[in-house]
Amino acid sequence: MKYSDRLSKTASLFVIIVLLYSCSTTHVVTKYDCNTVANNPAYSKTTWSFAWGLVQPKDVDPKCDASFNHLNGVTVKNNFGYALITVATLGIVIPQKVEWCCAPPEPKTKILGTN
Repeated sequence: MKYSDRLSKTASLFVIIVLLYSCSTTHVVTKYDCNTVANNPAYSKTTWSFAWGLVQPKDVDPKCDASFNHLNGVTVKNNFGYALITVATLGIVIPQKVEWCCAPPEPKTKILGTN
């Protein structure tokens, strides 16, 4: 097998791996949906893991209302650029975009006939 054929197959495998890795999205939704800006704006942050996940990113403070500190939905996204960074560094650097929104506060209800 020629060196150029082997190089061509290696390059093709590299492109396939990058394309497959760049197509991942995970979305978690709870009781409420944060589909409108009036309901709840979405927050986002890019996190970076290092050394194949051995060095985890710092915890993300969601900055939700302190009186009702609940998350509504969480989405973890990868794109082509992030996949390229991960593959080019052989997994030493792993960026991911995390998006979330906070659940709207639930007002306390009172029993009828009480003050």
